[in-house]
Amino acid sequence: MGAQSARSFGDSIGVNVRLTFLDTPAYRDFAPVEARLRELGVRYVNDSLCPTCEYQITRLQQLARDGVRSNLGVGSLSAGPGSIKPGLDVVKARLRSSVASIAGINEPDISGDPNWVAHTRAFQQELGRQVHGDPQLAGVPVIGPSLVHRESRAALGDLTGYVDRGNLHPYPGGQPPLRNLADEALMMSQVSGKKPLVITEVGYHTDMAFTGPHRPASERAVGVYTPRIALEAFRYGIERTYLYQLADIWSPAEAAGRSFPASENSFGLLRSDLTPKPSFLALRNLLQAVDGGSAPVGAPGGLRIGLEGAGGDVRRLLLRSADGSYALVLWRDVSVWDRDTQRDISPTPDRLDVVMGQPISLARRFDPVGSAAERARWTDPRRVTVDLAGEPIVLRLQPG
Repeated sequence: MGAQSARSFGDSIGVNVRLTFLDTPAYRDFAPVEARLRELGVRYVNDSLCPTCEYQITRLQQLARDGVRSNLGVGSLSAGPGSIKPGLDVVKARLRSSVASIAGINEPDISGDPNWVAHTRAFQQELGRQVHGDPQLAGVPVIGPSLVHRESRAALGDLTGYVDRGNLHPYPGGQPPLRNLADEALMMSQVSGKKPLVITEVGYHTDMAFTGPHRPASERAVGVYTPRIALEAFRYGIERTYLYQLADIWSPAEAAGRSFPASENSFGLLRSDLTPKPSFLALRNLLQAVDGGSAPVGAPGGLRIGLEGAGGDVRRLLLRSADGSYALVLWRDVSVWDRDTQRDISPTPDRLDVVMGQPISLARRFDPVGSAAERARWTDPRRVTVDLAGEPIVLRLQPG
């Protein structure tokens, strides 16, 4: 079984933040936000840059010192292409070591601008020209605009000359994660061609009172689906996936007194007081079990292992760490939530055997959903039997 780099998997995951929301309980104080990001273990965040907001610039610089770099949106559709340069000037002068990429307009097709196509094309063309033509920004990828409606891709048209990455927002709407990914990628090819893809937003909300098409899911289900989002996206070849979002903006009581939709206020991996939801813990545990700060691996190689009894819904991902150990991640593409009846589902586990075709001195099992602790271990195993339900499991394998 061929392997990929564990570091590459860790680098494929980011999270959306709102560092300019100083009037909210979630982002009023930066120190606890920084601490939660470090605990989560992500190395990338996504935010919109305010070039005159000194506090945001300072926060982004501090995150860079922590090893967390940023995808930054610059300018706005309403202000037009003239709003690009102030943001890029700040990036060059103060955030060059912070920035990982520059993003185009976020969801312009629901902006309310009747001329959004012409305005978005003009903005993206100018953004591409300014970034690609500036030696100080050499190597900084330009991510294209994200879109909501199916027909918007064809309406916006080809922008391949002005983007380095296509942009997806493949929200599952209460369904299992990223079954819509191939369809979303095909639609976006009308805008970004065969360029690599980045997901700048994806996630689940938990507002059970919401009756619109973007259906909710329970906190328990989101805790199972969130690590599977990261795994499915990496398995598909998505360069980076930014989960939406780090924290709920307001407490439910505070949100009720504002013109802020309850559904929009319930996407967080953390609550507004920065206490963890199951999704935060599951993603943190997955990254610890699989990546753990591993250095890059240039030639990941693989292991002679096989699966017996695996059904057609079983997914597998083998990741190699710099110390020579491997993480075999197994999960199933099954539902743990009925979005129509709004009930949790507990799929019947399937039993399968991981068969070792070469000496393995030590195998350890981790279940990221629910616990960071090692669940079981085997010395010199010939095979390891696991019961696989809806939650991913990780087998750490040390070749003998």
